[in-house]
Amino acid sequence: MAFGFRNKILRINLTDSSVKVESPGEDFFKQYIGGTNIIGYFLNKEVGGDVDPLSPENKLIVAPSVITGSPVAGTSRFSVGAKSPLTEGFGKSEAGGFFGPELKFAGYDAIIVEGKAAEPCYICIQDDKVEIKSAKHLWGKDTGPVQEAIREEMGEKRARVLQTGPAGENLVRFAAVCNELKHWNGRGGMGAVFGSKNLRAIAVKGDNKEFMKEVGKVKEYASWFGKNWKDQDSLDGFGKVGTMCLPTILSGMGILPTHNFQMGEFEHAEQIDRITIEKEMETKREGCFACPVRCKQVVKKESKDPDKNIDPAYGAPEYETLGSIGSNCGIPNAVTVCKGNEMVARFGMDSIGLGMTISFAMECYEKGIITKEDTDGLELEFGNENAFLRMIENIAHRKGFGDILAEGAYRAAEKIGGDAPKYAMTSKKMEFAAHEGRGKWNVALGYAVSPNGADHVVVEHDHCFMGEPNEDPKALADGNVYTLFNWGIRKPLDPCSLDHEKVRAFVILQKLWGVMDMLDICIFLAEPSRRMILMEHLPDLVNHITGWDLSLEELIQAAERSIVMGRLFNTKCGITAKDEVLPERVFTPMTNGAVKGVAIDKKEFEEAKELYYHMAGMDADGAPLKGKLVELRLEELMS
Repeated sequence: MAFGFRNKILRINLTDSSVKVESPGEDFFKQYIGGTNIIGYFLNKEVGGDVDPLSPENKLIVAPSVITGSPVAGTSRFSVGAKSPLTEGFGKSEAGGFFGPELKFAGYDAIIVEGKAAEPCYICIQDDKVEIKSAKHLWGKDTGPVQEAIREEMGEKRARVLQTGPAGENLVRFAAVCNELKHWNGRGGMGAVFGSKNLRAIAVKGDNKEFMKEVGKVKEYASWFGKNWKDQDSLDGFGKVGTMCLPTILSGMGILPTHNFQMGEFEHAEQIDRITIEKEMETKREGCFACPVRCKQVVKKESKDPDKNIDPAYGAPEYETLGSIGSNCGIPNAVTVCKGNEMVARFGMDSIGLGMTISFAMECYEKGIITKEDTDGLELEFGNENAFLRMIENIAHRKGFGDILAEGAYRAAEKIGGDAPKYAMTSKKMEFAAHEGRGKWNVALGYAVSPNGADHVVVEHDHCFMGEPNEDPKALADGNVYTLFNWGIRKPLDPCSLDHEKVRAFVILQKLWGVMDMLDICIFLAEPSRRMILMEHLPDLVNHITGWDLSLEELIQAAERSIVMGRLFNTKCGITAKDEVLPERVFTPMTNGAVKGVAIDKKEFEEAKELYYHMAGMDADGAPLKGKLVELRLEELMS
């Protein structure tokens, strides 16, 4: 019997309705582990560089890891990947919730969906029974009613439904997929790939939870976490408020994206953070599978005005949403931001891509590049709450000007023309996340060189390395203490620098965070520098579950494969160093806040990017060198 994995990859062809199971063997899972690695492997093997991301030839890959579904907190996550409709290169996104464990319990290590159904459909998996069912009656409906209908049809109230919404059906390029209506694989346009295949959802119910080798050891670890996590102040606080407290904090630091990154301080930050949200709405906490932290906030508001009702089924905005559709669009009202979050969830969109695209359009409106005649009569000004909510709906259904913005900020800017491209805050055609690169230069470098576009979870953020390092790997972060001494980061690092020490730290941290992606483990619980589950714990956890004897060094090398495979696929797609650039705004001084006057030094950025390529085993175009591919045992992917 295999442990940690089932040795079953489910391949579903929607064109001919064929379903088959492939068994690649234990050596495959030892090398690739799961998550983003599984995605990278199959994209490189099976998807050509010239494939249209919205064509039947694209492959949609859903992959948990060998530890997904264990009783240890943070191991609920899974990845969804494809050739991205946004970047036209490597695309992947992770989510927590309940779908990943349920897929494991149903007996599968991954799903590969290929082709395109003749009519709208959904995939129904109940252990060994796999069916492709009609979704004609579900097409066009919001995510909530669809989840309810599928569960009723399956006769399983706890079936886990991974789905896109009307935005995915309409091929909005930043459409996303969710499970439980609240847990999002948000980035890269995976919802549009669902829609391009006429696939509305994948529903799973599984009953086999026996996949761990040393069950007692794993349960001991889970128990240890459950008994001790509240003793860590930062994690205890995170459990109580999640990330909703960050707008005020980051505004005070001068790095809260405001008015399409024109500013870093938002005068209404307190009106969109957790204190105001808790004051104006009913709130409660929920969580992911097997996690006692329960950091997911849920909001509810009942009002005589239906436009101000907030349905708790769709959760609550986390920081990325508060920053993207809140401060960056200049929205000063917590209720409006929460309503926007509900609409995003009902329609199935990435709140980051949506918010950054609307804020881009707002700046174009502010500068006279577009007018009311272009925006269907909407006064698309920063802070205009009515226009903001109307535009969310118009984008999801590709109505009027919303059809242009549904292409994402980069392509919308090209269609608008004139000076518009100057104001699209993107890298590799993907919108920035809600983090100001001028105050976090490591994050800005990550926006440029991450294989999957402007990703903010490539490495630890800069402000964690301002204090003196702690030599004790078991120490927990508190204020300016961090625990990366053993990884070669031995002195404080300036957030506003990209010197060789900073680039060295970036290369180290990208691999460590790659471990998180590969294992599909929550970075809020197992982040390398300052969380409860330390890097040193991970080999034991993997080995107790699988029965293997992998070292931490082997896990880090496996994680490096994910980075290299992402870059290798991008090379096939024609993405090179010329695409790993940043918009001119980040090289222009900040106009307000605590970092007023600060800009990234362009020469320093270019030198840092070149140094990164050298250190990571890439050529001058950012493509992996043959030696790096051989080192990582990726010869079979070499063309």
